[in-house]
Amino acid sequence: MQLSTWTVSKSRPKQARKILEETEVKAKPAIIPLINNRNARNFFGIDMNTKTPLLSFNEALSHLRGLGRCKVGTEETPLSEAYGRVLAEDVIATCDLPPLDNSAMDGYAVAYTESDARQSVFPIVMEIFAGSMPETSLKPGEAARIFTGAPVPEGADFVVPQEDCRETSIDERRSVELSQSYPAGCNIRRKGEDQRKGAPIVKVGTQLRPQEIAAAAAVGLGALKTYRPLKVGVFSTGNELIRPGSQRRDGQIFDCNHFLLRGMLGNLPVELIDLGILADEQSVVESALKAASRECDVIITSGGAGGGDKDFVSETLSKLGKTTFWHLAVKPGRPFMVGELPGCIFIGLPGNPVAATVAFTLLARPLITALAGGGFIDVPRQYIATDFEIPNRKTGRREFLRGRRVFDHGTVKLTKYHSDGSAILSSMTFADGFIELKEDVSHVRKGDLLPFISFDEVGLC
Repeated sequence: MQLSTWTVSKSRPKQARKILEETEVKAKPAIIPLINNRNARNFFGIDMNTKTPLLSFNEALSHLRGLGRCKVGTEETPLSEAYGRVLAEDVIATCDLPPLDNSAMDGYAVAYTESDARQSVFPIVMEIFAGSMPETSLKPGEAARIFTGAPVPEGADFVVPQEDCRETSIDERRSVELSQSYPAGCNIRRKGEDQRKGAPIVKVGTQLRPQEIAAAAAVGLGALKTYRPLKVGVFSTGNELIRPGSQRRDGQIFDCNHFLLRGMLGNLPVELIDLGILADEQSVVESALKAASRECDVIITSGGAGGGDKDFVSETLSKLGKTTFWHLAVKPGRPFMVGELPGCIFIGLPGNPVAATVAFTLLARPLITALAGGGFIDVPRQYIATDFEIPNRKTGRREFLRGRRVFDHGTVKLTKYHSDGSAILSSMTFADGFIELKEDVSHVRKGDLLPFISFDEVGLC
């Protein structure tokens, strides 16, 4: 199949267009030699008869952690553009927060008279609004009308909520009567109780959420030093693939993995470069990877890493760079390939959508986060009792079932989807997380506590 099977949309970034232009070839009949196991070594340069040793899940994580060095530079980013970016240096408080003692509510600031503990009526000597400053300090036995956020005058012992007192006025002289006593400091937000000047308020490596942006704005910062977005180029591979919206012919399938990856990358600090669908031709694969490696920090392919007769990705990676590891003792997600091209990390995901999702969220995602400056973060798990049984299970591999939490009378249990196939997308729409079965689990009984990885924790929400 010629490269003309790639589709270049008007909205595609310049980088993608450049890469596609560099890899264009003249249309010519595809000449594909007959391949069998006997001549596979000569054609591919690898021995297809040799069984590749399987790497364990933990070994794969260890290798990925070793690759997870930040690949991007830094830049000053306005707060309005910093959402989702990774912080490149600690944010330091430029002032105390709050900068002054202030009232936590609308009411009355009162200076108590220690010599007369029975006093309940206090003359009102001033009003203080947010954004203004007290005209003078309060003397013992006086009160000030005060509003939320307004500076508390010197001498005030506490603030009384307006609903707990009664204001009266006689001959234009106002006073407030308290219905009860209050402890010192009540309803006063003290200077610096949130943050002290010079203290770090957001740590380097944090992916900035609205609350971190707000914390920076609260101390007057208009811009932050962040890592630039990691450039991630995404290919799908396979002659059978077409994009949704096209007319499908017999033998073709719609490319759903692209949209899985687009969604999963969407909440990471990356710039996604859509490189379209890659034809199953060795020359096309080689040209595309060469061009993409010059523009991207990371290349992700979906499919083409299984080692079949038309899977040219692995051979091309070995020719242009190096393969760090390939096959994993993981279900689903066995054909997961990681390697390096000049200046670029390569990640080859399985073609089946569920396997691609498992491999991306649990293996590729932590690596991408680290490459983008956020550090290599282990996926958190919670242990929940099961509501299903597995009488006999093949041990020796890590398995991730699609499951969801079921809440019943104040308790939570795990149920799993009825099918474990790696191409069953309905299992993903059913689930709200992965149920993890470690290598030594030979059976599961109802009530067993198993690790559960919520989709919320891996960007699938």
